[in-house]
Amino acid sequence: MLSLLCVCVLLALAGRIEALPFPLQYVNTFIGTGGDGYGVGSTPPGPQVPFGSLRVGPDTSAVGDVSLPFLHFGGYYYNDYYVRCFSHTHMVGAGVQDYGTIGIMPVSAASITKGIVSSYGYRSTFTHEEETAQPGYYSVLLGTWNVLAELTATMHVAIHRYTFATTGKTNNYILFPISYTLTPDGVGASNITIDPTTHTISGYVLNNGGLSNRFGGVRSYFYARTSVPFLAYGTWLDGNVTNGGATTANGGKGVDVGGYISFGPSPSNGKPFVVELQVGISWISVQQAKDNLEGEIAANDDFDTVRESTQNIWQKQLGIITVDPSSNANDDLIKFYTALYHANMAPTTFSEYGGVYLGFDNQVHKLTNGSLGYYTDMSIWDVHRSQFPWLALSQPVVMRDIVRSLLLMYEQGGDIPRWPLANGYTGCMIATHADIVIADAYFKGIVDFDHNLAYKGMVQGATTQQQYASRDDIVDWLHLGYVPYEASKRGASETLEYAYDDWAIGNLANALGNKQDAATFWNRSQNYKNVWNEEKKLFCPKDRNGKWECPLIWIDVFDPRYVEGDAWQWRWFVPHDVPGLVELYGGQKTFAAILDDFFSLSQDDPLNVLPNPYYWAGNEPDIFAPYMFAFGGRSDLTQKYVRWLLENKYTSASDGLPGNDDYGTMSAWFLFSSLGFYPLAGSANGTYILGSPMVNNATFSFPRSDGSVRPLRIITYDQSALNVYVAKVALGGTVLATPFITHQQLMQANTLEFWMTDTPSSSSSSSSPHASS
Repeated sequence: MLSLLCVCVLLALAGRIEALPFPLQYVNTFIGTGGDGYGVGSTPPGPQVPFGSLRVGPDTSAVGDVSLPFLHFGGYYYNDYYVRCFSHTHMVGAGVQDYGTIGIMPVSAASITKGIVSSYGYRSTFTHEEETAQPGYYSVLLGTWNVLAELTATMHVAIHRYTFATTGKTNNYILFPISYTLTPDGVGASNITIDPTTHTISGYVLNNGGLSNRFGGVRSYFYARTSVPFLAYGTWLDGNVTNGGATTANGGKGVDVGGYISFGPSPSNGKPFVVELQVGISWISVQQAKDNLEGEIAANDDFDTVRESTQNIWQKQLGIITVDPSSNANDDLIKFYTALYHANMAPTTFSEYGGVYLGFDNQVHKLTNGSLGYYTDMSIWDVHRSQFPWLALSQPVVMRDIVRSLLLMYEQGGDIPRWPLANGYTGCMIATHADIVIADAYFKGIVDFDHNLAYKGMVQGATTQQQYASRDDIVDWLHLGYVPYEASKRGASETLEYAYDDWAIGNLANALGNKQDAATFWNRSQNYKNVWNEEKKLFCPKDRNGKWECPLIWIDVFDPRYVEGDAWQWRWFVPHDVPGLVELYGGQKTFAAILDDFFSLSQDDPLNVLPNPYYWAGNEPDIFAPYMFAFGGRSDLTQKYVRWLLENKYTSASDGLPGNDDYGTMSAWFLFSSLGFYPLAGSANGTYILGSPMVNNATFSFPRSDGSVRPLRIITYDQSALNVYVAKVALGGTVLATPFITHQQLMQANTLEFWMTDTPSSSSSSSSPHASS
């Protein structure tokens, strides 16, 4: 039972948290922290700035201190009961466990013992009733220790404020379990140094996580200082505590290393003891962590000052879109602005104070050419579809620097990466979808990067065996026009994805004047037809002799022939040439009917616990499929199913995402779809396909090509839960004849208007852009 003093502390906290301004009050950072099975969103709820280098927050566990990895990719799981500690680095909705470094935890105890420092003995119970999460702020009452923990952050600095409510014989401690990593047994080496003269704590941990272990691990450095001098200190090594004396502890792989500082007991006058801890992190060195802290936090900055500044940053970031609160349901506002928040969490800013960053050559470099940031942690296989196109539309300067970062990785590492983490190649997933990312940015007016260098790297990845980020079996791809089954069981998926990549390369080649190259790559983009089994109307692997290896069961989502999906889901992966795919199906009517069956069957399983064998809203291979009806003359079915997905697969609860958010991919899909249009990434004219908007009366203030910021008003008439169909659409006052618009048209318009109805339109146009446009 909580003491009366704890209750008083909570009341005091409530008194110093002011009402959040619009639109921050509509962000629920707990969305995506829950779910079951394949419906876990894996988003961390702790504070960060947009695209933060640091994501500080709680790592949790269940009864018996069980922490199943697939529930804790983001560190925190909503259904847990314990906070293990607060770590400072986290993945963002990825389906793999990594980071979770620089662990810190406040404890109130008589002394620090082996029982506390071993096996997460410092963990604490918590409840959601005593927990608050907002953009830029997190707090929780640690029930075991009667300590209120509050967190806020800048780009590289976390500010902790601990209110110790316990009085009596117990002492107030801050523990630094520095060898802690989110990945079990992930520590490769660690160090902690406590300086009692300057009252600072510093050190590092080498983390070998699920991805970082593929290139030797990632070192996270920290430098911390307290607002109140500590009175005592100690270290531990594999549970053996040394009180005072030793100021440094070191350990290698698997060795438990940590330290603590003590402030003695709380005052006897009944007032709680409050201490602030400022923690700078760095990927370069302890000195750089100190520079980051001192460069971002002024001497007189306290917790509330930093929190206010960070929340102001978020208010500006999210204020790029104003959705009218008076004409939208509260639940829809929460879903929309939380998705906008999630879509601006990543990628990670890897450059540090002074413009320095650790490159892929393990050397320290400095930003040049006016770049504002160097970015990493790019789940490109996922984000090229929606989140990066969202940033190209809403944050073009960030997107410019993302492209520049990819090119710096190419220069310093040798290949353009497909899933860069920190300063290394992970080789995760398949294909070379950075080709689409770069082309998409270029065709949306983001051209301030080295085009020739980009094109050189793209051609290298499409035509040669690379050391770090190669396409599988590139030789057979070039010779046979597909990846054969002997070389890769998932050759059908790889063939389809390589075709998409080569289409994007062809588009860029054409724009750069390389007409012969463009023809070559456009021809290769048609190789998807080489794995089309006409008899089964299915994409199947086949061997070098042309023997088919089609599955007997089309709805086996774990079929090794396909990447993260089944044969049904991969039937649609030709985003770059949907008209050509329609022809393979025998025409628009057959195509639309089969696609309709695909979605209709998916509705039989409304849950997200297991992968849906038909349309799987929680994963990427078929994420474009709802918009493919437009190419089959049935835009009404796009409207029907998009609205169903928006209203049924996305909620405002902790399990409100249909699956891993994958660095904002699902959230960006929701944003585009809610506004009524969705991108065909990599297209030379920046194609968007129109859908059925969920929001009423939104104003999108995005940067235009001339550098100004002018509003685009998205207006819906007769919008309702029943009126999911679109009677007509007007862009800039001109009624559209087709369900397609271009990026340039969108950027030049002032209004995008939708007239909604409950009746499907009988005049859905099938006119669509050419495959190479």
